Amino acid sequence: MKAPLARWLASACRPWRAAALCLSLAALLLSAAPSLAGQESLDKDQLARILGGSWVPRLAAGYTLELKHDKLGRMRLEPTISPFLQARAEGWLRPLKSRRAALVVVEPSSGKVLVLAGVRHGRMDPGVALDANPPAASLFKMVTAAAALQEAGLEAASPLGFVGRPHTLYRFQLSEKPRYRPQQVSLAKSFASSNNPVFARLGIFQLGGGLLTSYAHSLGFEKRLPFELPMEQSCLVRPASDYGVGEMASGFNRITTMSPLHAALLVSAFINGGHLPEPYIVKRLTRADGLVYYLGKPHLGPAIVSQETCGQMQSLFEATVETGTARRAFRRLNRDKVLKNLELGGKTGTIRGLDRSELFEWFAGYGRDPVSGRTLAVAALVVHGKVRHANPRHLARLMLKEAFRTDLYAKRKPGAVY
Repeated sequence: MKAPLARWLASACRPWRAAALCLSLAALLLSAAPSLAGQESLDKDQLARILGGSWVPRLAAGYTLELKHDKLGRMRLEPTISPFLQARAEGWLRPLKSRRAALVVVEPSSGKVLVLAGVRHGRMDPGVALDANPPAASLFKMVTAAAALQEAGLEAASPLGFVGRPHTLYRFQLSEKPRYRPQQVSLAKSFASSNNPVFARLGIFQLGGGLLTSYAHSLGFEKRLPFELPMEQSCLVRPASDYGVGEMASGFNRITTMSPLHAALLVSAFINGGHLPEPYIVKRLTRADGLVYYLGKPHLGPAIVSQETCGQMQSLFEATVETGTARRAFRRLNRDKVLKNLELGGKTGTIRGLDRSELFEWFAGYGRDPVSGRTLAVAALVVHGKVRHANPRHLARLMLKEAFRTDLYAKRKPGAVY
């Protein structure tokens, strides 16, 4: 018995037999490899082309979906949306008589989209949160403030001067040597009260249009942000004069536009160490046999500003909620069992559209639990007609309170399959 075995081993060890054995093993491994080689074979652009705009409402519902593709076959799609929080947001938006409204919640550290809700003329339409037609208004002051803190050596307490009223923007307010004695106000108070002449003067005399444009591009303007759903690009005004630079820096123009989702990402950059996160709404896309076609992952861009600048920006955000244009919506926080334990901040914006028939009202902010470190960014937009029917600051407050009321919602798994 030992002799035949020894002769077989001796013959198997010959070079040509060893090569044949290796080739057969390699072929066997390659035949079993597709399940591994196909892992995460789709990127965001390819997935966006597969899904298209028709999948926006179904993904926004937050439940696991089943779909069939001509080439890829039957697939199972798991969104990142929280079904409970999404339902709450839709419950607040549905009865509104406003022309359009949107509510978005994003996890800043990862870019995960938890809420994508919208209403258009009385019908639920989460696509409103992806439209980049609304003027950015004073939300652009976030870009100007970050550039001033990073490049001009300013701090939140730095004194700045202006003449005239804080919410107007006339040419006499932007002269290098104003006729009247300037009023002194800190950068934090200017940001909190949305002071147009202060930010316009920062743009003209300390930053310039080129630097502002560069910062705006780094923060996502005029740039297609990678996403699994069709998302419009935010537009940016091209200033042709010093006054145009002032309009750009203060957000006092109707050409600079942005989507509610971009607004939430813009806030996320300043509470995320200066990194603008890429949004994602698809957690996983798998085939019926378990093959993973796509896996949503956090992806942060390069640092745009320093940690110190982010800390100063958070002081500006907090001033808006405590003493600025959002103070009424966030008053009596010490009586609220949930919000009194959070660090809150944000920025407001209000402007009329090009034909002046619509009024765009914004709030973009965040809430942070200092104990757990959990942080959420929220953006709310309401487009009014002749009458104001809702307040985006109140919507943001309701959303933050609901999201932090218990962590069960963050862990809740989708139930039904559609």
